[in-house]
Amino acid sequence: MKKSLFVGVAILGMSMFAGYSYGADEKFTGVLIDQKCGAGKDEAAAAAHPAACCVKCAKNGFELITGKTHLKLDEASAAKAKEYLGKDGASTKVAIEGTKDGETLKVTSIEAAK
Repeated sequence: MKKSLFVGVAILGMSMFAGYSYGADEKFTGVLIDQKCGAGKDEAAAAAHPAACCVKCAKNGFELITGKTHLKLDEASAAKAKEYLGKDGASTKVAIEGTKDGETLKVTSIEAAK
Protein backbone atom coordinates (compact mmCIF):
# COMPACT_ATOMS: atom_id res chain seq x y z
CA MET A 1 0.00 0.00 0.00
CA LYS A 2 2.76 2.44 0.95
CA LYS A 3 4.67 1.54 -2.20
CA SER A 4 1.72 2.28 -4.52
CA LEU A 5 1.05 5.56 -2.69
CA PHE A 6 4.69 6.56 -3.16
CA VAL A 7 4.57 5.69 -6.88
CA GLY A 8 1.33 7.68 -7.29
CA VAL A 9 2.81 10.75 -5.60
CA ALA A 10 5.99 10.46 -7.70
CA ILE A 11 4.00 10.30 -10.95
CA LEU A 12 1.86 13.25 -9.91
CA GLY A 13 4.97 15.28 -9.06
CA MET A 14 6.62 14.49 -12.37
CA SER A 15 3.51 15.46 -14.32
CA MET A 16 3.37 18.79 -12.51
CA PHE A 17 6.96 19.59 -13.52
CA ALA A 18 6.24 18.56 -17.10
CA GLY A 19 3.31 20.99 -17.14
CA TYR A 20 5.50 23.86 -16.02
CA SER A 21 8.09 23.31 -18.70
CA TYR A 22 5.49 22.99 -21.46
CA GLY A 23 4.61 26.34 -22.97
CA ALA A 24 7.70 28.08 -21.62
CA ASP A 25 8.55 31.45 -23.15
CA GLU A 26 10.63 31.46 -26.30
CA LYS A 27 12.41 34.36 -27.98
CA PHE A 28 11.29 35.44 -31.46
CA THR A 29 12.90 38.15 -33.58
CA GLY A 30 11.44 39.80 -36.62
CA VAL A 31 9.30 42.73 -37.73
CA LEU A 32 6.18 43.80 -35.84
CA ILE A 33 3.49 44.99 -38.26
CA ASP A 34 -0.28 45.31 -38.50
CA GLN A 35 -1.96 42.39 -40.26
CA LYS A 36 -3.42 44.47 -43.11
CA CYS A 37 -0.08 45.97 -44.17
CA GLY A 38 1.86 42.78 -43.44
CA ALA A 39 -0.22 40.55 -45.70
CA GLY A 40 1.94 38.92 -48.35
CA LYS A 41 5.20 40.50 -47.14
CA ASP A 42 8.33 38.80 -45.96
CA GLU A 43 10.52 40.17 -43.16
CA ALA A 44 12.71 42.27 -45.48
CA ALA A 45 9.74 43.99 -47.14
CA ALA A 46 7.99 44.57 -43.80
CA ALA A 47 11.11 46.19 -42.30
CA ALA A 48 10.55 49.35 -44.36
CA HIS A 49 7.04 49.82 -42.97
CA PRO A 50 6.78 52.74 -40.48
CA ALA A 51 5.67 52.18 -36.89
CA ALA A 52 3.19 55.08 -37.16
CA CYS A 53 1.27 53.24 -39.89
CA CYS A 54 1.18 50.07 -37.77
CA VAL A 55 -0.47 52.01 -34.95
CA LYS A 56 -2.89 53.68 -37.38
CA CYS A 57 -3.95 50.31 -38.81
CA ALA A 58 -4.01 48.56 -35.42
CA LYS A 59 -7.70 47.70 -35.68
CA ASN A 60 -6.67 44.92 -38.06
CA GLY A 61 -4.52 43.24 -35.40
CA PHE A 62 -0.77 42.69 -35.28
CA GLU A 63 1.63 40.02 -36.38
CA LEU A 64 5.31 39.25 -36.17
CA ILE A 65 7.00 38.41 -39.46
CA THR A 66 10.11 36.36 -39.02
CA GLY A 67 11.59 35.35 -42.37
CA LYS A 68 8.50 34.36 -44.34
CA THR A 69 6.56 33.15 -41.29
CA HIS A 70 3.65 35.24 -39.99
CA LEU A 71 2.70 34.81 -36.31
CA LYS A 72 -0.52 36.60 -35.34
CA LEU A 73 -0.63 38.21 -31.91
CA ASP A 74 -3.57 37.37 -29.67
CA GLU A 75 -5.77 40.21 -28.38
CA ALA A 76 -3.84 40.85 -25.15
CA SER A 77 -0.55 40.77 -27.07
CA ALA A 78 -1.92 43.21 -29.66
CA ALA A 79 -2.55 45.70 -26.84
CA LYS A 80 1.11 45.31 -25.77
CA ALA A 81 2.25 45.80 -29.37
CA LYS A 82 0.18 48.96 -29.76
CA GLU A 83 1.59 50.36 -26.52
CA TYR A 84 5.16 49.52 -27.59
CA LEU A 85 4.78 51.03 -31.09
CA GLY A 86 3.19 54.17 -29.63
CA LYS A 87 6.47 55.09 -27.92
CA ASP A 88 8.66 57.72 -29.57
CA GLY A 89 11.32 56.16 -31.77
CA ALA A 90 9.94 52.62 -31.46
CA SER A 91 11.51 50.23 -33.92
CA THR A 92 9.42 47.68 -35.77
CA LYS A 93 12.42 45.32 -35.66
CA VAL A 94 11.76 43.57 -32.37
CA ALA A 95 12.67 40.76 -30.06
CA ILE A 96 9.59 39.23 -28.49
CA GLU A 97 9.36 36.76 -25.63
CA GLY A 98 6.25 34.65 -25.53
CA THR A 99 4.64 31.35 -26.34
CA LYS A 100 3.59 30.07 -29.72
CA ASP A 101 0.25 28.29 -30.01
CA GLY A 102 -0.14 27.17 -33.61
CA GLU A 103 0.18 30.35 -35.66
CA THR A 104 -0.70 32.61 -32.72
CA LEU A 105 1.84 34.30 -30.48
CA LYS A 106 1.08 35.15 -26.84
CA VAL A 107 3.51 37.92 -25.92
CA THR A 108 5.20 38.33 -22.56
CA SER A 109 7.55 41.16 -23.54
CA ILE A 110 8.51 43.28 -26.56
CA GLU A 111 11.73 45.22 -27.03
CA ALA A 112 13.75 46.62 -29.91
CA ALA A 113 15.96 43.98 -31.53
CA LYS A 114 19.66 44.44 -30.99
